[in-house]
Amino acid sequence: MDKIFIIIRDLLVLLSRHTGFSYKAINIIVYYYIIPFIFILFIDQIYKTHYLKISFILVLSILTLLINDFEKFSEWLFDYSKKFLYSFSFIGWNYVVASVIICVIIPIIVLSFLVYFAFK
Repeated sequence: MDKIFIIIRDLLVLLSRHTGFSYKAINIIVYYYIIPFIFILFIDQIYKTHYLKISFILVLSILTLLINDFEKFSEWLFDYSKKFLYSFSFIGWNYVVASVIICVIIPIIVLSFLVYFAFK
């Protein structure tokens, strides 16, 4: 688990260096914008429609425009997300384990199912 966490963290740090966004902002962009959008693309593919991706882009665009300071917003949401991951300590998961399971393993499983149903 530690190795997976370090690989993902280092990848996000690398992205932050190349984009000029902070690590926390990149984290929010990846986990709250990009990954959900990828899921929505496959859901639209399954249902042979474009409504979800258009709605997602529209809603996210409006919400993003309403954010005065994206870096400050990202810090707040990242810290809140961190608290969420720490809350899994009641079942014995530390932050690293919860991060890998919730933010890596589960999205890969969901994506696998979506890809399967989109192209079966």
